[in-house]
Amino acid sequence: MGKIIFYILIALLIYWFINYQRPKQKHSESHTDIAEDTVTCAYCGVYLPKKEAINDLNQSFCCQEHRDSYINSSS
Repeated sequence: MGKIIFYILIALLIYWFINYQRPKQKHSESHTDIAEDTVTCAYCGVYLPKKEAINDLNQSFCCQEHRDSYINSSS
């Protein structure tokens, strides 16, 4: 009977050592990537973050060249 209690205590110590000795991660650290709103370039169709887009004529563009090309092609 004493051997069973001894093995149970050893198993509990191992369990405690594994679970409580490793560094714990905070839940907020794992969610550092925040989803951003994306838009599509009206000229080439590439997706980019809304804050990086160039907006003109109620359209979004990935760069100044595509904005100019879109305006020239629609005129």
